[in-house]
Amino acid sequence: MIIKNISILSFKDLSVQKNMDLLIRNGKIEKITDNSNSNNLVSFQSDEVIINGTGKYIIPGLVNAHAHIAMTLLRGVAEDVSVDDWFNKYVWIYEQGLIPSDVYTGTLIGAAEMLLSGVTAVADHYFAMGRAYDAYVESGMRANLAWAVFGAGPDSEKQFQTAMDFSKEYSGKNSRITISLGPHSPYICPEEFLEKVAKKAVDMNVPMHIHVSETPEQVAQSLKNTGMTPVGVLDKTGVLREGTILAHASYATDEDLKLIKKRGAGIAHCAKTYMKFGGITDLLPRALKAGVKVALGSDGLASNNTVNIFETARDAALLAKCSTQNSETGAISDILPLLNSGEVIGLKDYGEIKEGALADLVIIDPSTPNMMPGNNIFADILYSLNNRNVHSVIVDGELVVENGKLLTINVEELQAEALAISKRLVATVSDKPMQSY
Repeated sequence: MIIKNISILSFKDLSVQKNMDLLIRNGKIEKITDNSNSNNLVSFQSDEVIINGTGKYIIPGLVNAHAHIAMTLLRGVAEDVSVDDWFNKYVWIYEQGLIPSDVYTGTLIGAAEMLLSGVTAVADHYFAMGRAYDAYVESGMRANLAWAVFGAGPDSEKQFQTAMDFSKEYSGKNSRITISLGPHSPYICPEEFLEKVAKKAVDMNVPMHIHVSETPEQVAQSLKNTGMTPVGVLDKTGVLREGTILAHASYATDEDLKLIKKRGAGIAHCAKTYMKFGGITDLLPRALKAGVKVALGSDGLASNNTVNIFETARDAALLAKCSTQNSETGAISDILPLLNSGEVIGLKDYGEIKEGALADLVIIDPSTPNMMPGNNIFADILYSLNNRNVHSVIVDGELVVENGKLLTINVEELQAEALAISKRLVATVSDKPMQSY
């Protein structure tokens, strides 16, 4: 594949390289040249796909560092409620009715939504991940999959064994899909269970993906019960280490952030979820100041409603400004690099357009009224862009979205099935959640 005459954007230094050609082969960017110099033109074979990039921009693929993608099926079913009620009266009741085929359908819908909005890689933390795996293979996306386990309750040991069986069977099965172990959180999982998972992760040489410090109440309760913050509990049990994805950490203390940086874990920041629950956390500016690795996450569709990471970036910038009451916080130069911060989910050197890099790319077409007049393309991407501007998406060197059209999933075929599944889940007859928040 060759992309001709396109402008390369770098979010790391907010630079633009115009009139560039890219040669993509074997899933990687093989060559980048300036086509204004005839001596640098890339060579190509007659059967290679050629994309005309004139008037367009190209950026690295976006990363969704924390999500529960199959929760597309629960989009809109728990609105304008407290965190406690969201879990105990809605989501953890409805999810009891989930069957593996539901997860496949919900994940396909979420993958379609992500690809159409430029997301090329996701860290998905949910249930029945064997069927999620099937959906991601079909979609063409890159994914890291963690089977969520609670570590408490009558079925906890069975849950753990099922998750371990999945992790062992699917690890290394597909070059685009990696595996993490997914203990839910220190407020659900006892310390002994966290220690067991951490040891398994070391033995299997896989990372972990866990929720932590989502609310002030969780931090206060942990201090009362253990004398440690939730992050401290993760450190004590061996979960806090290089490669661990910390979902939220919204109320991590400054000392927690120093510890997270020291251990090499990364934070998935899900700004829209926090704001929907009325949380005004200044975590992002503090984490960036502390030098912690941060990426953006959508969280689940029952709390965020979309998996659009451009939207999440916008929310993150505004939340940073509001939480600090400082318009200079959440600067474009701070936020845009988080769009494709692959290191948090184990993708080294992700988020750069350079020779030898993975060919996960997004072509942006700015020729719509919302992007005009074009004074500052980086400001336009953060604050003005919408899905109509996502022209084409490439994952692992393969076109998955072309001229705004998804090539790998027939979304229309999923609509009726998704609605039927959602109605069945919401009609689940139970007055007791599968866990207590």
